[in-house]
Amino acid sequence: MGQESRFSNKGKVRASKLSLSDVASQGLGFSPLGRNGLALHRSGFFHPLTNQSSIFDVGEAEKLQSKKKDSQKPLEFTEAQLGGFTNNFEGRNLIRPTQFGKVYRGKIEPGMIGKEAQDVTVKIWDEKAYRLAYPDDYIVLDEEVKFLTDPSVNHHPNLVKLIGYCRGVDVKGVVYDLNLRDSLHNLIRKESFNWFQRIKVAVRFARLLEFLHGQAKPYLVLGIDAGHIMLDQDWNPILFEFGLMSGGILGELSFVKKEIPGSIGYVDPYLATTGLRWNACCDVFSFGIIVLGLISKRIVNMEEMAKRIADKEEVESLMILLVNEWAKREYKPKCSLVHSSLEEDCNYHVGDGPIITALGMRCVERHPNNRPTMKEVVACLEGLLVVQHQHHGDEVGM
Repeated sequence: MGQESRFSNKGKVRASKLSLSDVASQGLGFSPLGRNGLALHRSGFFHPLTNQSSIFDVGEAEKLQSKKKDSQKPLEFTEAQLGGFTNNFEGRNLIRPTQFGKVYRGKIEPGMIGKEAQDVTVKIWDEKAYRLAYPDDYIVLDEEVKFLTDPSVNHHPNLVKLIGYCRGVDVKGVVYDLNLRDSLHNLIRKESFNWFQRIKVAVRFARLLEFLHGQAKPYLVLGIDAGHIMLDQDWNPILFEFGLMSGGILGELSFVKKEIPGSIGYVDPYLATTGLRWNACCDVFSFGIIVLGLISKRIVNMEEMAKRIADKEEVESLMILLVNEWAKREYKPKCSLVHSSLEEDCNYHVGDGPIITALGMRCVERHPNNRPTMKEVVACLEGLLVVQHQHHGDEVGM
């Protein structure tokens, strides 16, 4: 309970507490239209799932199996069932908060949807978070189910696969077919996360964005954040947060979504401060933050950010915590921002460092017109020597 309450009670710092009118213009990363403040994320921790007893009886199991056989539609779970999957949302099964809620490791007992037990991921929406953004209790859930059941996109290997959902009064959530390793945010600074695995994440996530942007009615994610990307057991990046998504089957970006602050450090500062139309360049900027973080082992440190805000420190001391601002200070033409420990990796090619560094810097260019498209990003990443190597090329799908 202690860890649970710590996450639920300290999720936000309202913009009014900053008293720094020029923060956004320098790229801190929140929408000037948002009235609801800055959504601060806190890192979760990796813990194994504890043993749990099933709360289902045979009748419930048979019903779920019957539904799965008779229809391709996602299953509808009860609040009690989601609690059972996560051992009553036990704190040590918490992976991390998202912008609108929390993500947990879960397990579905044998006989519920198959003969074997199944490791799953459960995401629930935090009422305090989503009520600030969505006037309708179920709109964010319904839109996600709609998107993840759209046959034109749901086959993509880097989009999370939906098992079912819960439209409860007190619990609103989804159950994913995902045996995750951890969030990208939690893994970025880990020594066990090697160079090739990082490049694999960059390539496959770039291809996902290229795919979404390339639809007849393009999708914009807009909520890209290292905390919104999970890695499965094979180090594949899986996008699972869609709270700000628009386009495609979801339609144009709504006024409500325009009012929602994005994740600090990932939001395109140019469009946030000019009020221009959000477009694919915003996703490119966020992807640039992901790439620079992957190669430099840096994250947007929200704990330190919150501390400095509380201490009323100057904007300058906040800016250096942002990955793009740090990169701009360190970058020189043809240099590499790859972390020294990764340069010692046996799969690292010295020629790749400056190339991927320059790509990351292009993605976070202040003016959107100077950024590459995701198609250009994919082409650049696929040209890296580590990807061109036959064995590695096969693993990333070359």
